[in-house]
Parts: sequence; structure tokens; C-alpha cells
Amino acid sequence: MTGETEAPVTVVIDLPVRLQRGRDVAVTPLPILITMANGRPVVPPETFTFSIDRARIEPFGTLRQMLTTIARLHDDWLASAIPLANADDADTVIWNYAWTRLCGDNPVAYETVRIEFRYITKFVRHCRLNPGLRSPFGTALAKGSRLFGEEMPIQKTRGFLLHLDGQRRRWLELQDFEADFPADLRKVGSPRILPSKKVVKFPTIGQMDDLIDLEKNVMFRAAWCLLAGQAARFSELLQMWRCDVLPGSHGRSYFSPQHPIGQTFIIYAHPSRSVWTGSDYSRQGAADRKSVLANYELLPGRDRVLAKERYGWKSMLLFDRRLLSWGYWVVDRYAKEFERLLPAIWALHEEVRTDGQHPFFWINGRNAEHFGEHMRRQNLQRAYGAAAVRVGLEPCIADGGNIHGSRHFCKWYAEEQLGLTEGEVQLVLRHGSQKSQKNYGRRLSDLHQRLNGRAS
Repeated sequence: MTGETEAPVTVVIDLPVRLQRGRDVAVTPLPILITMANGRPVVPPETFTFSIDRARIEPFGTLRQMLTTIARLHDDWLASAIPLANADDADTVIWNYAWTRLCGDNPVAYETVRIEFRYITKFVRHCRLNPGLRSPFGTALAKGSRLFGEEMPIQKTRGFLLHLDGQRRRWLELQDFEADFPADLRKVGSPRILPSKKVVKFPTIGQMDDLIDLEKNVMFRAAWCLLAGQAARFSELLQMWRCDVLPGSHGRSYFSPQHPIGQTFIIYAHPSRSVWTGSDYSRQGAADRKSVLANYELLPGRDRVLAKERYGWKSMLLFDRRLLSWGYWVVDRYAKEFERLLPAIWALHEEVRTDGQHPFFWINGRNAEHFGEHMRRQNLQRAYGAAAVRVGLEPCIADGGNIHGSRHFCKWYAEEQLGLTEGEVQLVLRHGSQKSQKNYGRRLSDLHQRLNGRAS
């Protein structure tokens, strides 16, 4: 969650059932958790069996609190879009729930969080003991969450708060909400938990122009243009392939007939399932990206084991059956600067001969030891932090000096400088909601016309 209040999609209702407690059989209310899947209400099987098991020993009030806690956790997971592919992901979602309850917009007492955490660990134990459950949520917890026997400290210690802070930062990285900048680029007093915030500040036009103009590294300069000019997410940028950066004429011929010829055409493809790999323009039957990466002995960003090499992927609107979308240059001068930098970037790729190493576009262009390697998240974060400092921004979420702040700059520019409508801005941001997908074919055409007539 980003600080905004969201309506729950998971609810708890009470059903009267006949249950045996000891020697007695009586009608008692049984809390049932209900969520939505594909537009239909469903009861995750592991939550139902958990409620039945605990009803024999827990008072009704306690059992209802347990199910309510699990419902909140389930909503947190749904809002995060983290796939829960492994134990680390599951634990991150659970620890982030504890952080949100303790330090979020509506904090509760530490002892309340501690009790709720105990409820969650009991639910984790139940999932571990029942591995045949069908719910993705329960299955992920059953796979290997390490919270099987965890307990929160009796007192709110500084060490535990630092632990929660680290888990929160990892969760934010997977969400692209906050970059993990090195400590020497932060305002650091004593370690503390920061409250959850929506980005409400971002670079001004002058600061964004200066941030780009003062950048000497060709790769970074091009990255700043794309982040601010097309509202690229951090994870989208780093998982971009060379075949995703095309001349405007190619974009018109094979993807979007109305794309301006003079602007580089940027593709945002699903990092593992997209069949656009640069070798085949067909919409079906081609190898997907995961298969192509396997030829290089590489994994998609979401599947990598090491946290520093993993990249999240937030669901976005896909314009094409090849599981891809494309970007719109909102700031024309940033598009022109990106186009100007491309010859130098392609020269770097030719010098390193990246064709035989990996398919990625963003590479290390300076460091002798890692020259030509796929650019790492930490390198880009440090570079953006340094660039923010150069123009007087602190590289933290409050002052807009983080990478996601560039996305908000692009959104603001589209609304205030170009006068785009809410629906057109959603297309620029590639939002994947049902609302943004409605009639998107017609609105893509409208958006082209609006952008082609804009000022730079």
C-alpha cells in the first residue's frame, strides 16, 4: 500500500454451524473468509479448514480476530502484486503487514501487532501442515515461509524496528516506490521507521532538465530521459532488451501506425512471457523471453535467486497479443535527447559485443571490471541519487529525488503542461486496471493525435 485508503476485497462473515467442543455439540457462529477471484466470491480452502480447526479450541471473538487479520494480510498481498514465488516473497509480505500496522497511516499498539503476528504464524503452520491446498496464497505460505516458529519481541526494540525497516524497503523496491540509496546520500540521524507516504513532490521542470543536462554518463543520461519522458518504471527500464529500442519507422510499420517517425519507439514487454524477442514479428508461435534467456543461461528478473539481481514487475496494460505495450514521449525534448544519445550507446554494445552475452539494452558503460554487463539496480540507484543531489534534491521519497518521482513528474507534465485527460494519462502510465483498459484502442488513437500536436 502506498498510503492511500483502499477498499478491502477480502471480508469475514459469520455462519451458524454445529460444532463439537469437548463432549458438547452446539450451534456456534463460524467466521468465514471470502475474497473475489475472476469476479466471483470464493472461500480459500486453507482459511476454511483453519477456521474449522481453531473453532474447537478458540473463543469466537479470538477466532474472528484471527480471520480478520488473515483477511487484511490477503488484501495487502493482492495490493502489492508480488507473485509469492518463493519463501522470501511470502515473508516480505508478512513483515510488511506488521510494518503497516505499526507504522502506517493508522498505526495500532505494538502489542496488537504482536498478537496479530502470532495469529499469522499459526495460519502459516496450518498451511505448512496442509500442502495440498489450492489457493495461491496458501500454497505460497506452505512452500517454505520461515515464519513457522517466529515470535515478535515482547518489547518494541530498536533492533526489531531496524529489521522491519529493512523488510519494508525490500517491499518498496519490489513495488518501485522507493530506491534503496546508500546511506551516505541520505539525511541520517538515528535509525527510525519512516511513515508510509505517497509521492507528493517531484522534480520541477528546471530540476528535471538540469538533472539530465548535468549527467555525463551516456547510459545514465538516456535513462533519465526515459524515466521522465515516458514515465518508465524502474523495473521496466532495467528489464528492457535491445530489440525494445527501435527507430520510429519500425514502430509505425510493425506496432503503432501513428507513432511519430522522428521519435525512438520504446517497447515494454513482459519479462518472461512476451513472445517479442526481436527475431520474429508474429503474434503467436514464437519463443517467449524466458526461453531465449535460458539460451544465455540467464533467468527473468522475477525468477532470480539473489535479491540484488531480482526485479519486480507491476501489472500493466498490454496493448498487443505479444504481451507488450509501448511508450509515449510526453516531453518531446527528452525524446530528442534520447535519440541523440543512441549512436553512442549502440557503439558501446558493438565494442563489448553484447550479442553473445545477453539481450539487455542497459549496460555498464564505464567500470572496467563489469564493462558491458547488464546494469544492476544498485548502480542505477546510486547514479540517480547522485544526480538528484547535483540539482538540490535529496534522494528520498519525500522530496521527489527518487526514481519513482520521475514517473510522477511525467504524470504531472502530461496533465498540467499538455492538458491530457485522465484516461489518456492512464495510457501514458500503462496502468493495468480494468478502468484503463476500457476502449483503449480508440483512446490510443486519440492520444497519438494529442501528443503529435503538443509543445516540447
